[in-house]
Amino acid sequence: MSEYKTAIQSVFPKPVCKRIESAVQQHPKPEELALLFHDVAYLTQQAGQKGEDQPSHAKKRKLDDGAAVSHANGSSQPATQSVDPASLTTILECKDVSFQIPARKKLKLHMVRDSQDARRQEIRLVDQKTSMLEHSLPADQIEHAFCLPVPEKQQRQCNFVLLPKPGAVSPSGAPCEQVLFTLNEIAPQESISAEQKTEEGDTLVSIAERDLSDMLAKYGKKITRPTEKEFASAIPQSHRKGEKAWHVKAHRGTKEGKQPQKHQNPPTSPLLLGKTTQAKKSSPLTERVETGYLWFFSTGILFGFKKPIAFFPFTSIDSISYTSVLQRTFNLVIAARDDPSPHQTDDAAEPPEAQEIEFSMLDQQDFAGIDEYVKRHGLNDASMAAQRRAKMYNVNKEKKGDGEEGAGGNGTGEGQEEEEESELQKAEQQLQDDEDEEEEDYVASGGESEGEGESSDEEGEGGEEAGEGEMDEDEVSGEE
Repeated sequence: MSEYKTAIQSVFPKPVCKRIESAVQQHPKPEELALLFHDVAYLTQQAGQKGEDQPSHAKKRKLDDGAAVSHANGSSQPATQSVDPASLTTILECKDVSFQIPARKKLKLHMVRDSQDARRQEIRLVDQKTSMLEHSLPADQIEHAFCLPVPEKQQRQCNFVLLPKPGAVSPSGAPCEQVLFTLNEIAPQESISAEQKTEEGDTLVSIAERDLSDMLAKYGKKITRPTEKEFASAIPQSHRKGEKAWHVKAHRGTKEGKQPQKHQNPPTSPLLLGKTTQAKKSSPLTERVETGYLWFFSTGILFGFKKPIAFFPFTSIDSISYTSVLQRTFNLVIAARDDPSPHQTDDAAEPPEAQEIEFSMLDQQDFAGIDEYVKRHGLNDASMAAQRRAKMYNVNKEKKGDGEEGAGGNGTGEGQEEEEESELQKAEQQLQDDEDEEEEDYVASGGESEGEGESSDEEGEGGEEAGEGEMDEDEVSGEE
């Protein structure tokens, strides 16, 4: 009987849904009336979808899954279709889940799919009292997913972080928001998964992680967890002796001494969203500090867990440097720019200038580990930024996946080392060419090529030495 609530919530506004629920409860045969409203909602939704499929002035083409893509002004944005309430299948249902983003409240976590089309899947946030749908995130719109231990907590908990793609839109047409929820590392009191049996030792975290992994696998995505291979903190955890910490506590603060850079288009990445919001709220020559945690992965650096969560993929990072390196603390500065759109072509305009984001008061004990991570990925070399962005377009596509993402092999191993060596060789060659050009300008009167000029110089030096040798011999013979 609860299925009709999901159906009407996807079609009618909240006040109408409340009136329908009240009428069903007061009706002598509530099940029959609930079934009637379920059918009405389904037919209304189908009629709306047919109206949307009618041809318009904008050109449209059909994708394999039936979703329409509208082309306007040379840009394209996939349209996401909601899971059909009539064919809704529950993958996982977990009550009393603490959400921090998009809203700080306890909600019911739903993972659902369309039984008619398994590729249509959603993560839903449902009000536990009214069963109203408060937020939904289509699984195919998720760009990054993380499962991270909650720092500095005695009880074992994990944060699930879901970051949507730039420009992602929900079935209702609203921009997709980030999702952050926390699960305890405890055994479930009741079955929460419809597709897997609870095994001995399973927790809410392990069950949700498996179901979410299966959901994302259909779109080529995986859940990222911190690994010792990438980074582990050198600071021991006082509340969990013998266990490694994967985070670094930091303060994000910038002094606003100049006018913020204006963007022609609204920024899409959490990086620039945070900077824009900060610039609006802060007055000149003031400082705003936000406390959080840095996480270092094979794909980028994450800072959380306040809204919005900032993730710096390698494709957006120009360089990383250090400031205020003291005996106990140091500051980390990330020069990054808004990540380019995957649809951007070679003829598109240059990306905006890089902005520096400073993270202060990092513990000096973690300096060596962070510096090794930065150098291993070439993040201290701004000349390699273009190469990192090129990988986004599969120009230098790696055959082996990253270790955190679950692929075999060494991930960023020999192939990356060869690319870094090649980049250094190019830089050295460029410096040599510049020096040669300067020398050529200096001896331009001779008119020789670079090779001839160098050889003639060597011959000249050799000739002078030979001349000196001959003079010495003459002097010796004269004395004799």
